Amino acid sequence: MLKLIIFDMDGVIIDSEYMGFGLLQRFVNELKTFDEPISLQQFSSVVGRSYQDLFLAIKQLSKSPLSVEEIGERLLNYDKDYWENLDYLAIFRQDIRHIIHFAKANNIKLAVASSADRKHIERILTLTQIREHFDFIMSGKELVKSKPDPAIYQKVLAHFNLNSDQVIAIEDSEHGIASAKGAGLKVIAYEETRILIDQSKADFKGKDMNAILTILQSLHFAN
Repeated sequence: MLKLIIFDMDGVIIDSEYMGFGLLQRFVNELKTFDEPISLQQFSSVVGRSYQDLFLAIKQLSKSPLSVEEIGERLLNYDKDYWENLDYLAIFRQDIRHIIHFAKANNIKLAVASSADRKHIERILTLTQIREHFDFIMSGKELVKSKPDPAIYQKVLAHFNLNSDQVIAIEDSEHGIASAKGAGLKVIAYEETRILIDQSKADFKGKDMNAILTILQSLHFAN
């Protein structure tokens, strides 16, 4: 029986990963110091990284002479207005409410483990009116290492004092899946076909929240 479901934020609870991907492509293309195009596969390889890893990956992709710190500052300012004015309700995956209802009916705890900062996580959960249903939030920004390092999931397990076989993670990116698997968790991948993301390490895949709910129900009632 499941005791805890852990959700990633961007790309799972909200359909923001693809939007962020488009912004990232434009930013890197403006920053790069060469004429050759950067492939979709190269761009896709940075999806789901923690901020510091992302800034370093951008530097490597663009071959920019700027420091990692300068690139990070520019990126955060580059898309600040976009994210502040985005209609998050329009990209909220409403059917997560079916999973929440299932969890509450079966005494399963809910948590978020995201590389985003806590302010962003809290804002999204509050705007979508699901904050009250989550028992714990862990931000990768509060750790020395975030995804793909398993520390973020290990922290969540420790908070609830649960074994990994009692918990399932819902992720979308290769780095997020690696983080959860590194902590010994089974993972359901929210299928993403618009970006070249390797989700092969996930234990299960669901095309939407209803498909993921079916997987969760089968796992919970398996024994």
